[in-house]
Amino acid sequence: MANAAHWVPLNVKHHGGLMWQRFTAYHFAQHITQASLAATELRHAAACFPIGFNQTTQGWQAVALLGLRDSQNLMVDSQGRWRAAYVPAVLRSHPFGLSADTPETLCIDQHSPFVVSRLDAEPFFNQHGELASFPQHVLAFLQQRETGCQRVAQQLEALANANLLTPWLPEGYQGSAPLYQIDEPAWKALSTEQMGLFWQLDAVPLVYAQLISQQQLGVLRSLFQRPTTPPLAESPSRPLSEWQEAFSNEERYQWPDPS
Repeated sequence: MANAAHWVPLNVKHHGGLMWQRFTAYHFAQHITQASLAATELRHAAACFPIGFNQTTQGWQAVALLGLRDSQNLMVDSQGRWRAAYVPAVLRSHPFGLSADTPETLCIDQHSPFVVSRLDAEPFFNQHGELASFPQHVLAFLQQRETGCQRVAQQLEALANANLLTPWLPEGYQGSAPLYQIDEPAWKALSTEQMGLFWQLDAVPLVYAQLISQQQLGVLRSLFQRPTTPPLAESPSRPLSEWQEAFSNEERYQWPDPS
């Protein structure tokens, strides 16, 4: 899971001498099989990955299925290039994240190779011991994303309470994490009044994103059978120079793909 990182709250006392480096490839994500999704990501993700649901100790979440086995990410090729047209936000914001225990504090993945002590990287803090400008933007972006994830969790809770979620074992899936899907016959059997309640909750886009996304299983199976297939989407080699701009609006999820 993408949220299984070792998040540590940034603290100037402990991390003032460290810096962070922007990544140009996705090697760090090679063993991430599922990536959690916020509400505004669903329409983008559904065009690229199967979307499933699972239940954690923090509640329900929607996840992009990136592989068919544990610790497998078929969307990353051997050179670290991303094979799909969309990258989940939780991966694009690496090595930053939030902890459920301290959602108001920016965290870093302490095991990330992009947390460094070199002086040619970017600082976490400014000369006053406060978060530097870009990490401040990262924190705001991640808090927006967390709000979107909580919205999805509330919608899934309502769907589960209405018996509209059912266990899902996609063809070829061998992962250990149980998945759930929309019970399509039960969904279609809802009355107009019942359907209206889910429109009010804004859960209908989530339902159809999951149902439509299932056709992307064929892409995963194809990549699993032919792991050396060239990337599905490539771009000219360049650093992530537009990263900061992309943080400014939660709706702008189409960040440049490193290659």
